[in-house]
Amino acid sequence: MSPRPRRGGILVEEGALLDHRRFEGAQHRMRLRSPRVAAAARPGSFVHLRCDERLPMRRPMSIMRADPGAGWFELLFRSVGLGTRLLAEKEAGARLGVLGPIGNHFEALPGRTRPLLIGGGTGIPPVVFLAERWREGGERPAPLVLLGSETPFPFTVQASSIAVAGA
Repeated sequence: MSPRPRRGGILVEEGALLDHRRFEGAQHRMRLRSPRVAAAARPGSFVHLRCDERLPMRRPMSIMRADPGAGWFELLFRSVGLGTRLLAEKEAGARLGVLGPIGNHFEALPGRTRPLLIGGGTGIPPVVFLAERWREGGERPAPLVLLGSETPFPFTVQASSIAVAGA
């Protein structure tokens, strides 16, 4: 299926599942090849993903990473309902309908030198995306990122080297 034109400013594209990693706590990280969506993705945007042919409704998923040059984007989700359980069964090579990117993306405020980014649960993927894009922006100090989760993080975290008074 070839990519269709934008639908009201939103792309409709068939994505190919490149990689699917499973983590503790029913968490999943998926990388999808979807060149047009990856090129348009910004921190804070999300996609509506067709989880399975048997389900008519798509599921909204925040984009955690995107590489426009390589044509892929990544999602992090937790399998909790029927749609995400069916999605969690998909293996590399599966084709998934993608609608997006959707939403208002984050903009760095001019003159800010070190952003404080806070996210938890479903708010983790856009914060990861924003933090990584911030670092790509040149010689700037790393953002201070605070993340919270009821389940173990499915990625490596490191302790801050920034001294915080009263901590």
